[in-house]
Amino acid sequence: MIANEVKAELAAGKLAEYEQLSKIYDDIVKQARPRMTVEGQGKILLALADEDHQSQHHLASRLAMSPQSTSEFVAKLAKRHLVTLAKSTQDRRVNLVSLTPQGREEIASAAQEVPPFLQVLTEAEQDELYVLLTKITNAMYADIDAANPTLGVKFHKLFAGHYLNRFKK
Repeated sequence: MIANEVKAELAAGKLAEYEQLSKIYDDIVKQARPRMTVEGQGKILLALADEDHQSQHHLASRLAMSPQSTSEFVAKLAKRHLVTLAKSTQDRRVNLVSLTPQGREEIASAAQEVPPFLQVLTEAEQDELYVLLTKITNAMYADIDAANPTLGVKFHKLFAGHYLNRFKK
């Protein structure tokens, strides 16, 4: 039993090290292209990929974000030409947010990136890593659902599913 606890602590330490190192790796190695995340702008892009032409109000409530944050992120995305804003034809007070072709391309290209450091693993090791990470992420999803089964949490699953579906094609 104690040996298992020690192994679990070592594994947890490696996971923490990987998490921090991956941020440094992205900052140094992938400087030219920021990765899409489940925060802020990336969250909005993925929500629009799932259901395009949404009002800012609907986006804010769906993603459990404040209207002010949603408006700020949408403005930044529009400035980068990844989304457009248009007034609803039914209600001119409503701003509809839509993905541009550039926004769709941003989502697609981010989903297809495979970190070059995975090439140090053999094909069998990559298969084993996939199985182990799947087991871990499934347990994490179960814990998250048990703790907070809200729509916002379910969106995180959408994010992960979006990327997994891209790699399976």
